[in-house]
Amino acid sequence: VIFTVYVFTLQNRVIFDAREEQELYWSGCDATSTCNINKVNSFNTFWSYMIDDFVGFAFTEYEDDSQIVASMSTGFANNDFDLTWSPRFVGPQQASVLLGPPRVRQLRVTKNGGCQVSKYYQHIFPDCYGPYMENTKSTATFKPRFAPSYIADAFEWKSEAFTGQALTEGNRADYGGDGYVVDLPWNASVASSLLGDLKEWNWIDESTRGVIIETTTLNTNVNVVVNTRVLFEFGVTGSVEPKVVSRAAPIGLLTPATSTEESLAIFIMQLLMLVFFTLFGIYTFWLMYKTCKNFVGDNPRKYISKQSWGGVMAFFLNTAYHYIRYAWNVVDLIILGLFIGHFIMRMETYTQMGAKPSFDPSVIGHPEKFVPFSSVMNAIFYSNNLLSLLAMLVWVKTFKYMCMSSYFRLLVRILEQCGRRLLVFAAILVCLFFGFSVAFFVGLGGSNDNHSELLGSFYVMFFLLIDGYDMNLAMFEPGQDVTMPILYFVYICLVNYVLLNIAAAIILDVYAITDRSSKDDKEKKNPMVVFLRTYYNMMLGVSLVHNDTEENMKSEDLSIRLDLLPGVVRRKWIEKKRRLQRIANETFAGMELYPVDLDPSDKEAHAPRDWMLPSSRKDVYDQMNHDVAKHPLSLYDIPEALKETEVSRAQLQSIMDEDETLPILLQENKAEKVIRRFKQASLAMQPLEDSGEMGEMIPVVQRLQAQIFTGVDLLEKVQFDEDLPEVPEITALTETMSDAVTSVRNKFRVELTGLIEATAVLFEHLVDLTQGVDVVRGHHEQVLDLVRETTEKELLRSLAKGPLMRR
Repeated sequence: VIFTVYVFTLQNRVIFDAREEQELYWSGCDATSTCNINKVNSFNTFWSYMIDDFVGFAFTEYEDDSQIVASMSTGFANNDFDLTWSPRFVGPQQASVLLGPPRVRQLRVTKNGGCQVSKYYQHIFPDCYGPYMENTKSTATFKPRFAPSYIADAFEWKSEAFTGQALTEGNRADYGGDGYVVDLPWNASVASSLLGDLKEWNWIDESTRGVIIETTTLNTNVNVVVNTRVLFEFGVTGSVEPKVVSRAAPIGLLTPATSTEESLAIFIMQLLMLVFFTLFGIYTFWLMYKTCKNFVGDNPRKYISKQSWGGVMAFFLNTAYHYIRYAWNVVDLIILGLFIGHFIMRMETYTQMGAKPSFDPSVIGHPEKFVPFSSVMNAIFYSNNLLSLLAMLVWVKTFKYMCMSSYFRLLVRILEQCGRRLLVFAAILVCLFFGFSVAFFVGLGGSNDNHSELLGSFYVMFFLLIDGYDMNLAMFEPGQDVTMPILYFVYICLVNYVLLNIAAAIILDVYAITDRSSKDDKEKKNPMVVFLRTYYNMMLGVSLVHNDTEENMKSEDLSIRLDLLPGVVRRKWIEKKRRLQRIANETFAGMELYPVDLDPSDKEAHAPRDWMLPSSRKDVYDQMNHDVAKHPLSLYDIPEALKETEVSRAQLQSIMDEDETLPILLQENKAEKVIRRFKQASLAMQPLEDSGEMGEMIPVVQRLQAQIFTGVDLLEKVQFDEDLPEVPEITALTETMSDAVTSVRNKFRVELTGLIEATAVLFEHLVDLTQGVDVVRGHHEQVLDLVRETTEKELLRSLAKGPLMRR
């Protein structure tokens, strides 16, 4: 809340109004939003704007005499006659005072720099002038021979240290603070004559790439300083592109003043922010130190002193990795870095205002002395940009503390998990957009201004999702190339119908998973409330532990060896130790909670089992050539070295509380009763002592028979007429098994009925097949009879013809 108040002291509505008023004023815009500056498209229209429009803006004429703002004198050596000056108002409302004269600055390029004339045209155009770049800018004097002496200084290059002006960002290039400068005089007619002579003696020509006009005004009603830069970019193709940039700031941001309420509020809030973020930085570094201490389990200095150079580097890398794994720690570091950057920019503003002679109070506002406010405004502008990012993260961090309330815990979990997945999705989306931007840049760069530059085409890809598509219907006319319409169609289908749905699916998937995993017990208390209550009572020296105290218990009931516990309990204990060891490996250096080397689980993972089949021909050959012993799957085996481990009552109780099935299997809810029970069972295995002589150990079979007979006796003593206690877990399990059996029975009946019907149909087809075979057999016999008769007739006919032929 205090940070938001600080933001409001730096930025408010009057700053925007003052900036917009000056930007529209120097652009020459009227009520219909028609601006004279947009008419500049050549050298002639540029000079027309400067002489006819800009001079009128800089020297506003009023019907009544303007009030005198202040009297400022300029002295001369060896002369007792000082000149008295007074800053003048600009604008129709006499609300803004012009601080110093307007300055016109030109930036030029060298001949044949950054370009090359084709050999085919060198006899016509021997020279060329390329785009403005740092390595092609001109610093040479280009004063004509007979130019008036009072404008000779305008043809000489001045460095950025001389001008004191800041970099100006244009659409075609970024223009530094150096160049060829001329300050307009105090009189309007003299200023018009100066500009006319500059035009006549070709102060701008084909080598000119940018002209920047800088003015600074003070709105006396709201104490806001506005710096305006009018930029004219002369492109290599002959085009002229105007641009007006205004930046405003209250006086309290320029100097640590306390004379007005606004300045005092800014000064106090800056001190408060410095104190708060200093404490926040100390807290952040304390958390980092605590992370180091928890990671090594010792004082970090002592740990580092024992390490080699490689160990020290590994220590810092591992500590940094474990610290940034928690996303909110990264947010804390970013917040701290942004505030440091913002504070450095604020100090840079104060330093520039106090170090440069041009910002002396006796100089600011002098009509003949230019004050380069652009350098100061740039620092304020960038500090506000950092402040905007800082404000966003400060309020985003509130989600971290919303987890204290169960109402927002689900939302925060969704945001945290979605953030990680959407970052990966955003990387894929950026790659896809860049590919489409290259395609549109190549296809439409020559006809569409939005895609004329690769970077601009890349930005347009994002805004097409919001603004929609302004399609050129001429692309769909007969005879036109269909490549670009197809490209637009692929972009719309892929982005709108695929990628956006994937983003929504990611959020829905995370929500569904988080919703199922966040159903807490209704009787479970809020962890933050429990912590605060416990911490408060600890500060008062009051203990909240009243149940299950170990003060009145026997020492033998406080622990038990691991091998005395049932196998399922041993397995649960080992699994918990493994989980804790994994957490320790990720969080702490060198902490061993469970001896992983002694764990046979990994070794047995690939050991052959009696129920395993060979998975390849090689396994078969290995089994034939090597006698590999097979053994059954061991579920409850534990390392021999861990059997003597003592399990405390608190540990056993924790395991029983985490797993609801253990109390049912053990038939006990208290750990001390389990310890007492299994210790007594172990004593039964010890040798018996009779009359001081050592007896024999009770055989296992006899002990098992005794347990069985004891259980049978207990069952016989149960009166079945009485109502037995109902166990909810057993009831639920019985109902589940009954439903499962009923479902299986119904499915079996359906399948059996279908099988019987299929058998009946098969039998009918079999009968038809048998009848068909009989018919075929009958036809076959008839054919055979016919063939036999025909063969006999032919044989008789041939025998009859034989004797006739002999005759």
